[in-house]
This record gives sequence, structure tokens and C-alpha cells, in this order.
Amino acid sequence: MRMADDHGISTERPRQGRMTSEQIRRRMFDAALATTGTRGMTLGFPGLQMDDVIAAAGVSKSSVYRLWKSRDAFVGELLNEAAATFADQLSDDRALRTAIELVASRPDLHGTAEGRRRLLLELIRVVLEQNYYSTIDSAAWQSFLATSAALLADDGSENLRRVAETLRRGSERFVEAMASFHEAMARLLGFKLRDNFAGGFTLYTVLGSAIVEGLAVRHLSNPAVTDNFYLGPPTLTDEPTEWAPSAIGFLAIYDTFIVADPDFDPRTIDAYLKELATATGAGSAPPAGT
Repeated sequence: MRMADDHGISTERPRQGRMTSEQIRRRMFDAALATTGTRGMTLGFPGLQMDDVIAAAGVSKSSVYRLWKSRDAFVGELLNEAAATFADQLSDDRALRTAIELVASRPDLHGTAEGRRRLLLELIRVVLEQNYYSTIDSAAWQSFLATSAALLADDGSENLRRVAETLRRGSERFVEAMASFHEAMARLLGFKLRDNFAGGFTLYTVLGSAIVEGLAVRHLSNPAVTDNFYLGPPTLTDEPTEWAPSAIGFLAIYDTFIVADPDFDPRTIDAYLKELATATGAGSAPPAGT
């Protein structure tokens, strides 16, 4: 029986444990993405079973179908949620940590432009190989790719418009983070963009990312080519060394747009290494020579 006070306002307490619509949405999205986050989603979530997601979310079927009239309606909203989730997982600070450790370990190369160029070449060789294999092994990237592919079926729907906008914002954040990395490496080792290159480190990064992601897509059909290694220019020694295709492709961009800064003072390297290490949460750069 409902009870009311003297003003006619109900004094009945709401049932304990009843979830709001937003809580149900969050549980359903989390349950669905938990599966795609470990395997990588495919276009349209073909393996997604609503009953399985509902069971994993711990919600009632009736409450789910009050929010979404069909599986297609749920998948439409899930695409946008996936776009936001996986776009935010594309970048991390592993490249910066690798660079800090490498540069700190070779103080003998800091003093000359040629030595610093060798270090930068080694950074390109190591980091671009790392980026490529991280990409092809990443469920987040596979899911981001599949979500992007959904845009090919553009039907003018509001769901796909939101997906496109979410992907754009995620891509911009990724490019911004990687552009900051490349700019930091150039500054650290005394290099800069050529004066006649108007695209800045943003375009430099977009071109490099296109190489890595293009090879990652090619890997799906022809891994024998994309996963092979080829002899390339020497880096830390005078001997030719093995380069991944992603690093070879990026090297062409580097050679086209990057030059030594004639005003660079190599005595700034140690201080900037410490600044970068602090920014990554590493605390401090490894001692030089370790």
C-alpha cells in the first residue's frame, strides 16, 4: 500500500537494487565490450549474442528490451561506445619510455650531430617495429578498424554520424600524442623540420601512422611481406642492420623532412631527458651509460 504525508507526497521508499536506465546501459556496454576488448570486434558484432550479454551484465531481459527494441538498435549504440572506448586505447607512452632508455644509455653519441643521427635512426628502427607489432596484436586497433569500416555502410543514420564524430576525435587525440612524441625526439637530439615543410609534426605523424596502419591492414592478407625484415642502414654500429618494413617506410619520411639543427647545444640532452622521464611518470631518466 502506498503511503502519503499530509501534503500528498509519497513516503514509500523505492525498491532497493532497482537499476536506472543509465546503469543498465553501462552494464550492457561493459559486458559487450569485455568480449570484443579481448578478441577484437568485427564489423557488426556478428558473434554477439544478446542473451549472453544480458547474462554477463546481470540485468533482466525485459529491462534491456525496454531500452532497445531489437539487437540492431543495441548494436547501433554499441558501435559509438566501441568507437570511443577503443580510440582511447590506441596510444600509450611505451615509445617515449623506449626512447628515454635508449638515449640515456648512449651518452657517447650525444656530442656530435652524426652520433645523434645514429641514435635517431635507431629510435626509428626500434620504435616503428614496436609500433607495428603492437598494432597488429592490438584488439583495440582491430576494433577501431572494424568500427571505422562500419562507416562504409553510411546510411545517413544518426548512429553512424555519432560514430564518425567519435572516431574523428579519437584519431585526433592519437595523432596529437604521437606528434608530441616525434617533436620531443627531434628536440632531444638536435633535429628539426625543414623550413619549407609547412605541415608541422602533425602531418609528419599522419604520414608515419598511415605507413604503420597500412602495413597492418596488409598483414591481414600478406604477412609474409609485412612481417619480414630487410637489411637497412647502420645505426649504432657501422654494420647494416635489420629493419622492419614499417621502419623503412618511416625512414623515408624522416629523410625527406628532418634536418639537423645547427644551433643545437648537446648539453641540454640530460636535462630534457629528465623532463621527459618525469612526464611519463618514470620519475627520472636512467643513469647515462646504464
